[in-house]
Amino acid sequence: MNVTLEQWQTLIAVVDEGGYAQAAEALRKSQSAVSYAISKLESALGVAVFKIDGRKAS
Repeated sequence: MNVTLEQWQTLIAVVDEGGYAQAAEALRKSQSAVSYAISKLESALGVAVFKIDGRKAS
């Protein structure tokens, strides 16, 4: 399992900001960069960290 600090920070930002787009803005990254970081984190952990329902992560 290779999880980076950036991936954890991205996860926290998504939770704190309430979504990928808001986290991307707060982190000054693209939404695709946030999505990629979360995807890599999920792969490393072997579990989904969010349930995506339409445009909302929960």
